Amino acid sequence: MTQQHDQDPPKIGLRGFEMADYEAVDALWRRAGLWMRPSDGAEQVALKLTRDPDLFLVAVAGACVVGVTMGGWDGRRAYVYHLAVDPEWQRRGVAGRLMDELEERFRAKGALKAKLQIVTGNEASLAFFAARGYSLESVCQPWGKELQPGGAPDDAEAW
Repeated sequence: MTQQHDQDPPKIGLRGFEMADYEAVDALWRRAGLWMRPSDGAEQVALKLTRDPDLFLVAVAGACVVGVTMGGWDGRRAYVYHLAVDPEWQRRGVAGRLMDELEERFRAKGALKAKLQIVTGNEASLAFFAARGYSLESVCQPWGKELQPGGAPDDAEAW
């Protein structure tokens, strides 16, 4: 049996998100710099879990949540809504492991394509997703309508 040395990083496990994880995930989203929308509140997250809970994953090191991704499937397309890794755990493969698992779950549902949006100016996310084979689609423009205030940052330059 191998002994783990003090300097060895803990093993990372992946599992489904549970509402008991909400406070840790919310704090991680904020530490990672995500802008929070009304749909990221506990009530809306609980509602999301009634739809496709298998697409909401957390990465854990022991009992600590160190990464999270939230995906969605509408029966036609797959969507990546959030991907965040605790700043102390970034560049250690956590985001890649979360996305590998999420993409595999998308494929298992029959998804032919995954879509996502990246906030203007978020160069780290642009580089990460480009390296995974995602690309800017110039054939369409994302449009949206705020149904409740607070759903998008007022100033993308704040990124």
